[in-house]
Amino acid sequence: MLVEAIRHSAGQHGMPHPGLVGGLADKQLALALTAMHADVRHGWSVSKLAAVAGASRSAFAERFTRVVGGAPMAYLLHWRMALAKDALRLNDARVEQVTFACGYNSASAFSTAFTRSVGCSPARYAANSHGAGAACE
Repeated sequence: MLVEAIRHSAGQHGMPHPGLVGGLADKQLALALTAMHADVRHGWSVSKLAAVAGASRSAFAERFTRVVGGAPMAYLLHWRMALAKDALRLNDARVEQVTFACGYNSASAFSTAFTRSVGCSPARYAANSHGAGAACE
């Protein structure tokens, strides 16, 4: 999160870029972001996140997209994939362990989401990330 915060902390003319820092500076969005980060395994939906933030679904989704820079579920996917990549690369975790730790109910669903997001399968990412080259090349 620190890298994300630094990267997006200052934008043009002193206005912050959309990102995590902007979301955490917004009281309502901070509640939802904190909940997502605290329990990535939860079956989050826009409606559930809006309820945590104390906002209507549509108002929450619009505000989140504007302030954070992407839709709530896209942000959650990105966060889950970042956690998955770290676990596969740094912890030598098995795909099955990462599947459930990142909030997926099946290895198939996780593998499909990971491959679509990262560009290769979780097993290939894990095998290649231990070498000197890029994990999916």
